[in-house]
Parts: sequence; structure tokens; C-alpha cells
Amino acid sequence: MKHQERIANALAGKPTDRVPFGFWRHYPNEDRAPRRLAELMAQAQLRLDLDFIKFMPYGLFSVVDWGVPLKLFEGLLDPPIQAAYPVRKAEDWAALKPIRGDGGEYAVVLEAQRLCLKELHGRAPFLQTVFSPLTSALKLAGEEVLLRHLRDNPGRLEAGLEIISETTCQFAAAAVERGADGLFFASQVSGSDKLSRIEFETFAKKYDFRVLAAVAGRAWFNILHLHGSKPRMAESLDYPVEAFNWHDRDRGPSLAEVRRLTGKCLVGGLGQEGKLTSGNPEEAAGQVADAWRQLDGLGLIVGPGCVANTRTPEANIQAVKCAVEVTGRG
Repeated sequence: MKHQERIANALAGKPTDRVPFGFWRHYPNEDRAPRRLAELMAQAQLRLDLDFIKFMPYGLFSVVDWGVPLKLFEGLLDPPIQAAYPVRKAEDWAALKPIRGDGGEYAVVLEAQRLCLKELHGRAPFLQTVFSPLTSALKLAGEEVLLRHLRDNPGRLEAGLEIISETTCQFAAAAVERGADGLFFASQVSGSDKLSRIEFETFAKKYDFRVLAAVAGRAWFNILHLHGSKPRMAESLDYPVEAFNWHDRDRGPSLAEVRRLTGKCLVGGLGQEGKLTSGNPEEAAGQVADAWRQLDGLGLIVGPGCVANTRTPEANIQAVKCAVEVTGRG
């Protein structure tokens, strides 16, 4: 099977010749240069025979134009973090100005996407990373301040989310218009350990659906990533996406547990912590066979439950690749 056919079969719950495989990590101090990021992503696809590209711009690209300064680290292992949070007071949400989803730092990411698609020559499906509006709000304010505003000043926060969601919709639409097959839509603050169900519906899901509606009918391969502990799987099953990704190996629930909730494709099986990073190659590879067994090889794409650690040994990654290649339904 070719990569697109393998992915399409997995999304439809049909047999594949081997399990489809994706792998993604950050490229600190290289990922802000569009041509370099494009090269690295295309090289990873070739080296690992990946069935799709989960594009990896640095994790703060969605908020830099709203004033988030970066704290950078030397070397190629540690991604940047926020040097400060521009939103401190509830009134600060009103100061957010509309930003074009194809301008500023978003334009840099879209240029990297263009260059990567040129490098790929259509070899494999391409997903652009898009952060949910509430996730971008988290990056602007930090968790403590965000949750305080959400509960004490919901109207002010929602004014900010309106601005953020409009920009996010524009960026998502631009990514698909320019060749992305879909979105890797990342929600980093929607778990039951952060939000009540009503809070989830009001501040996360409502705006998430707006973004996904911006690519409806034009994207065929969207993944919802539910980040962190206690993901709201049951409440997220109606998201208009083709697949779900979460920390199945490290934090649960397991692939088998979620299969009992949905027939949609599940992306995971590799713990970005634990055996993939600190185990030996055999232990890392064993996760592939276990994921295959959990789902009987159907409706599965093997990949990390979240972005893989930059310190993951190459021997472990290659062992995973080899384990993927020998899966099959006989």
C-alpha cells in the first residue's frame, strides 16, 4: 500500500498491509527557519518511511504576535518557553488585537509548510499543527491566571477567545487551502482535572468547533489531540475529526478502553515518556505489537501520545520503525 491508502484504510477501519506510522518531535533552534524546518520534516518522512507528516513548528508560534516573548536555550534539544505572560489582568484580554491568520508568525509557518510540501512531492499526507483557541489563551496567560479569569471574569476571557478563534480559523483555512490534508488540532487545557463539563463546553468545545468548521468539506484527515491527564474522551467523541490522539501509554485511558467508546481511528501506542526514551530498543518496539493487539490491527495509527522527547535514542526510534514494518494481518 502507498501511504495515503494505508491512512485512508485505517481511518475507515479497514485492514492495512502494515500498521500506519507517524512520529513527531521538536527541532529547537532550527524550527523557526522555514526552509530548515521543511528539510527536517521531509527528511524524517524519508528516514522513517512515515505514513503522514505531523508538521512541527515550535509550540509558541500561535501567540508570539500577541506579545509572548521567548526564552531560548542553547543547543538542539530544549524548545523555547515563555519568558513572560502578556495577559495578567482580566482587562488584558480586551487589549488583544485581531491578527491575520496568514500574516506575522503564521505566515512563517505557512511558508515552511509550502517548502515542506514541495520537498515531499506528494509522498505522504500532511497535517498542519493548529492549537485550539483556549490552548493559545493558556500560552498567553499561564494556567493559574487563565483558570482564575475563566471563573471570575468569563466575559472578558470570552472577548479574548473571540479574537483568538477568528485568527485560528483563518490560519486553519489557509493551511488547508495551501495543501495540508488536515489539521493536527491540539487541545491542551480541556481535561476534567482542569475544567468542569460546563466550562469545557463553554470555553473549549464551542471555539474548537468553529475552527474545525473552517476546514469542513476540504480536509479529509483531522486528528484531535487531547493533551494531559484525564482527557474528556466521552465528551469529545462528537468532534468532527477522523482520529483521536492522547497520552494513552503514559496517562491513559488505553487504546482498548477508548475503542469501546468509538469506532473512529485511534493514534497512539508509543509513550513519549518511559520506554520510548529511557528503555532499550526491544522495550520501545514492544509497544507497537501491544498497540496492534489492543485494536486487532484495525483503526490504528501508531504514533506518540504526545510530541516525542528530543532525547529519544535513535536506536529506539529505528526499533519502532522495524516493529511497524513486520505488523500485518497474515
